[in-house]
Amino acid sequence: MANEIRRTLPGAAYHSDETYAVDRERVFYRNWIYVGRAERVAKPGAWLRFEIADESILIVRGKDEQLRGFYNVCRHRGSRICDDEQGEVRTHLRCPYHAWGYALDGTLVTTPMIEKDEIDRESTSLWPVHVDVWEGFVFVNLSRETPVSLLESLDDQQDKPLGLARVGLSELRIGHISTIDVQANWKIVLENYNECLHCPTIHPELMSVVPAYRKGSIWEQGRDDGGVTLGEGRTSVALDPRLRLPLLPGLKGQTGPAAYFGAAIYPTMFLDVDGSAALATAIFPTGPRSCRLVTEYLFSPEAFEDPEFDPTPVVEFNELVTLQDNDACERVQSGVTSRAFEYGVFPAKDSWVYSFDQRYLRDVEGIS
Repeated sequence: MANEIRRTLPGAAYHSDETYAVDRERVFYRNWIYVGRAERVAKPGAWLRFEIADESILIVRGKDEQLRGFYNVCRHRGSRICDDEQGEVRTHLRCPYHAWGYALDGTLVTTPMIEKDEIDRESTSLWPVHVDVWEGFVFVNLSRETPVSLLESLDDQQDKPLGLARVGLSELRIGHISTIDVQANWKIVLENYNECLHCPTIHPELMSVVPAYRKGSIWEQGRDDGGVTLGEGRTSVALDPRLRLPLLPGLKGQTGPAAYFGAAIYPTMFLDVDGSAALATAIFPTGPRSCRLVTEYLFSPEAFEDPEFDPTPVVEFNELVTLQDNDACERVQSGVTSRAFEYGVFPAKDSWVYSFDQRYLRDVEGIS
């Protein structure tokens, strides 16, 4: 008896404006979304702006050292407040339209040419969003209700990212940040990450670094920790097998060959960890048929003590693999718009992709 055929999402789920409207409300505005490392807003007054599916959000470090999140919208007449990707202010954020100013905790503090009794400042603070931090990774949640905790959400992920804290993620520092735009729906990018049947075809360089991928599987037989062994003698995911960077803090003294661990954190994050680097990628949907990938390359604090430290080999290799992936994703994006593509099918080795789709359907169909 043949195995039951498991179908992909319907074609329209990857390109229609109607589906994207549902994704905005049911996925991006209700789940914890990764936005960047806390290191990027390290000092009081530092702020970071990002876009989550048409909503502009600010993360601000307060004088009390706390991180807070706000909609990037002035309470006066709705002007956008900050245009740059990040910045730093001494005391308050200032709207460029009528110069209304907001303290670092979001409180309205200045309203030029407006008498104090004209505005109830206490009730006219910036609209807040939920913010939480895990191991130095900042997440926001745009839900109007109290969401499940970030830790509970991370514990519910199929790749179990909480276990990666053992490598010392909280201690890592940024060595490089790259931004790449992809002309493909965010779900296509996530689905591609969750399987390796494509690896032998489009990632010849990766095959030498992670030999287990030659068999098209994301798992390695004989390992029960979710990792895959790097090629003989390697400690980094890079083209040169001789590259040596300081090991991540939690891996010092570890015996045996180095391994690579990858975790997809629903709905829009990749976390890739090898012996000497961790790559955190935030996926920001920019429309029904496009998204932006922002990757932070993280290394041990020890690496930065070496004046000759150079993350370039790691960055170049990852960007090569990412370009190959993105080309494939854009090819899929072109194909799923065909009137012939009602749905695709999942073989057994696509089980992780199928699970991702089922998690997505829990959101958009309201399945608990």
